[in-house]
Amino acid sequence: MAGKWSLRLSKSSGGSYLDCPRSYWFPHILGLPGKTDCPRLMGHTVHQFVAKMHKSNRNPLYYQNIDNARRAWFWTWKRALEENADTLIVRSNEKSSDYGRDGWFCINNYWKQNIDKPAPLYVEKRYEVPLFPRVMFVGIVDQIRMMPTESIAKIRPELIVNGRLKEGYDPVAIIDLKTGKESYDPRRFDPNISDLALAAHQFELHEDLQVTAYYWLYYQVYKKLPVAFYWYHLRDGKAFMTYRNKNDFGTFLEIMGYIVNGIKDESYPPHFGRHCKRCDFFKECGALNPDRPLMTTEPTDGIESGGEVKVWPRILPVKPRQLKLNFPKR
Repeated sequence: MAGKWSLRLSKSSGGSYLDCPRSYWFPHILGLPGKTDCPRLMGHTVHQFVAKMHKSNRNPLYYQNIDNARRAWFWTWKRALEENADTLIVRSNEKSSDYGRDGWFCINNYWKQNIDKPAPLYVEKRYEVPLFPRVMFVGIVDQIRMMPTESIAKIRPELIVNGRLKEGYDPVAIIDLKTGKESYDPRRFDPNISDLALAAHQFELHEDLQVTAYYWLYYQVYKKLPVAFYWYHLRDGKAFMTYRNKNDFGTFLEIMGYIVNGIKDESYPPHFGRHCKRCDFFKECGALNPDRPLMTTEPTDGIESGGEVKVWPRILPVKPRQLKLNFPKR
């Protein structure tokens, strides 16, 4: 973090601090190397593969046909597994094969839905904008696509006045590719879901910090707002639209200020919860408790039928080193 800017934050690193400041502390302050697993590696590899499909003028999606794309995907996935063998948390042939098929399912859906569509304006577009004094915010947007006026009129009719887009907006949509199993379409399992229950199920989408952060980034660069943000779920080929207004930026800046102040004050308390099972540093975190280190327990039939707790050897992280950030007073 040397140079003019003492701190760089992204949605990923900021979200890590919000989930658990200690999970931010391990990689960003102690410098412990990150890890990955098959779901994350598959998602990252799909993003790279889609980006490559838009980097040639030979064909709208680079490969001559779907069979070539399929062979290229499985070769790419095999290479990704080999290159990340040392950082995979859990690795098995069955899991690797399953996620290879899942990745191809995503690529296949993307191919079918985009082979005849105009290419995005930008793919994997990186933005880096001052957030606070000596703090930069960095974001990489999966895609930015043009939106025809007639399409905008369908999704946000309030933005079209006398056949033209209102001042202060760009005719573009931000696209975020998703490869996970979770979807914002609960009707697959509950076709009679009420409107209120659907709103609760999709509440995260319409309030997610990533959407607000990308809107804020775009506005800082172009001084206009995109008309929409699409959460593009590649497993079923469905896209879910939301949007933000400038009034949402206050919440974003308040949250980011909370994160920056916590880092400035070297405050990294653990927040334990369900997210711990997905944390890359749960072993190192457990090792910080000398009286009750990492352990497992076997289920029992009732509270008087015994049971066994296994304590794992303590695994100490590298010696802590605090990062001193010279923030000016605000």
